[in-house]
Amino acid sequence: MSSVTKGQASVRAIRQWSPIWIVPLAAVGIGIWMLYYSIQNQGPLVTLIAPHAEGVIAGKTSVKSRSVDVGQVVSVDLTADLKQVEIKVRMRPDTEPLLTSESQFWVVRPQISRSGITGLNTLLSGAYIELLPGESGRYLLHHNLLETPPIAPADAAGIRIRLHSEDTGLLTIGDPVLYRGFEVGTVELTSFDIAERRMAYQLFIRSPYDSLVTENVRFWLASGVSFDLTAEGVRVDMASIATLVSGGVSFDVMEGWPAGDPVQSNTEFVLFPSKSSIQEGMYSQYLEYLLFFEESVRGLKAGAPVEYRGIRIGTVISVPFFFSMTSPLETSIDQGVPVLIRVETGRLQEHISTEDLKLQLERGVEQGLRAILKTSSLLTGGLYIDLDRVDDMEAAEAKITSYGGYATLPTARGGLSNIEQKVLQALEKINQLPVEPLLNEGTRTLAQTTAVMAEVEQLVSRLDGILQQPAWQHAPEQLQQSLQELQQLLQAYGPDSETHQRLNTNLQSFEQLQRELQPLLRTLNQRSNALIFQATPEPDPEPKRARP
Repeated sequence: MSSVTKGQASVRAIRQWSPIWIVPLAAVGIGIWMLYYSIQNQGPLVTLIAPHAEGVIAGKTSVKSRSVDVGQVVSVDLTADLKQVEIKVRMRPDTEPLLTSESQFWVVRPQISRSGITGLNTLLSGAYIELLPGESGRYLLHHNLLETPPIAPADAAGIRIRLHSEDTGLLTIGDPVLYRGFEVGTVELTSFDIAERRMAYQLFIRSPYDSLVTENVRFWLASGVSFDLTAEGVRVDMASIATLVSGGVSFDVMEGWPAGDPVQSNTEFVLFPSKSSIQEGMYSQYLEYLLFFEESVRGLKAGAPVEYRGIRIGTVISVPFFFSMTSPLETSIDQGVPVLIRVETGRLQEHISTEDLKLQLERGVEQGLRAILKTSSLLTGGLYIDLDRVDDMEAAEAKITSYGGYATLPTARGGLSNIEQKVLQALEKINQLPVEPLLNEGTRTLAQTTAVMAEVEQLVSRLDGILQQPAWQHAPEQLQQSLQELQQLLQAYGPDSETHQRLNTNLQSFEQLQRELQPLLRTLNQRSNALIFQATPEPDPEPKRARP
């Protein structure tokens, strides 16, 4: 058995650096370099604020611009106030020029609108965020995520116009903008202004049609088919086929107006409910008058025309007008139903003032000008007010007065009401006639006439009895015989009869004797004793010479 020798090992410190450390050091260096490279070459982090995150998934939803991936959603969280959603998007390193203050983001998903169906490709691939870059503006990494896609890019060639209207629900996003029936733009935005309590719209009119928008254009609602039943009759207007389904807004320069200068972007206009209402909104200078009608105003509506011999000069504002009246029923009974009208200066002359119009109306009232209700359409039964002169004895005494702070114009009955009044007056005169005495006298006259007729009947009966006697039966034959004898007698004295010739000869002889006796009678007339003494003829008278 061998023995083991125990000894103590000597330990020596190694002073030389081991090459094995190159591997971890290289790995750490590569890691640091890769981290630095990744930080330096990664794209910017964009923050998007949205009301909700429907269809947006972190790590899956991509960001595209013109169908090219430019980023990806990295996180989806609620904001600090828990009222909105904050979406973080990591962009590619070369996308900084796309992120300006005018850039727009929105979620592309399947959508059905008036313009058609969009986003069908997302049914399989899922929703994604579309980026529409802006051409100008400062570099910005904080944006709002739009709920709907923009109608036109921010840098699109064209002009944006703002409209406001008192009515709500007239237009929606995507409705067409028309110029004489041709589509030139689209409705971009709609909102309700709480402070002004009116609707606000933004329109985009693309180039080159933006030059059509000038200072004097007017915008109105194009509802496809407009059916207007007014006091003037029935009016039907039809717009383009596109507006029959979706509606829209039209604009144009009114007939006879100059176009004016081009306008700048974001110029504000009024949206009128129809083209016909544009003309009504032009007349801002007017005079208000209160009328009292003693006849029925059924059929007279607000908006009915006020005319002067067929020329429109104003508009009916309120029927009936009971404002500022403490006892409207008593006023209607005493004076008539109150109606408020406006006489608009722009309808008469371009540069006439309200003071001149007031003086002209005052002179017209003194000359017999009256407000008369007339029927404008037998089909609708609508009424309008006509200002015209009437032949009235009290016309010179009437003047414009005041009631409740409003000037009042005198009124008169006209049309069917005037005829009715004249008929009632005639009936009243007939009622005042002494009919009962006339009837009594007529009764007595009729009784006397009856008695006379009875006597006449008796006389006729007696005469008939006389004529029935035999002596009167031969009277016609005797009368005929007498007529024949008379005819023979007349023929005996006719122009060709011998008696007539003898009579004619005797008359001629008598005329000759008369001519022969004329000298004798003349001489006896001058000298009554000529038959006893010889009468010497007197000389003929000689003219005397005139004195010198």
